[in-house]
Amino acid sequence: MVLLMLALGASGADREAFRCQFHQAYLKGDMSQWLQWAEEIESAHPNDREWILLALQARYGLIGYYFGTEQDDQVKPVLNEANDHLDDLLKRYPGDARLLSLQGAFQAFKIGLAKYKAPFLGPKVEASVQQALKLDPNEPMAWLEAGNSLYNRPALFGGDKLQAIEAYKKSLALFEQGDETCNYLKVLVQVFIMKGYFETGQRELYQRTRQQLENEYGKLPWLDDFLPATMLD
Repeated sequence: MVLLMLALGASGADREAFRCQFHQAYLKGDMSQWLQWAEEIESAHPNDREWILLALQARYGLIGYYFGTEQDDQVKPVLNEANDHLDDLLKRYPGDARLLSLQGAFQAFKIGLAKYKAPFLGPKVEASVQQALKLDPNEPMAWLEAGNSLYNRPALFGGDKLQAIEAYKKSLALFEQGDETCNYLKVLVQVFIMKGYFETGQRELYQRTRQQLENEYGKLPWLDDFLPATMLD
């Protein structure tokens, strides 16, 4: 099915079909084919911004999955390839807020692989995100990464989980304004909001958000993987 869709060309309908493929796999918690799909897209459409952006967003989600499932050894090759494609796009579209948001995300992933790089890469993450927001305050990916930066930084260095939740909510509202039928990033942001409520002790909002997720997408047994095990006991 994948090869058939790629053979159809580079239309928006074809991309939407692929987005839905990623989306459905994400809801099932099955990321096993994401890298293959991303590589097929990159091979079939190496110079098409929209297709490569779709592949980059898939690599973004896959890297997050690898970190979350303690498969850090899988991250580096996926991240290196993503950076190569991103660098190529940024040369052609240096003022693209979505690409700059991904640049910030990929720099943050590098910190995840080597914490000692945080003093050097941390300011670069923040610079990329802030540049994206300045270029387009309505870019949902920029608000997502602003939230991630606030959520994951120590309070001593400006981290604030409550402010992060607000950034995630802004990201979600903007994703919801989009015309894409399938967007796993929207689900991801909803999960981050749920996690934020949980970890800041806002249990009623956590329960409400979790219920909304399951009402919209069905039972998602992997949701607990986003929550600290000690808090589930």
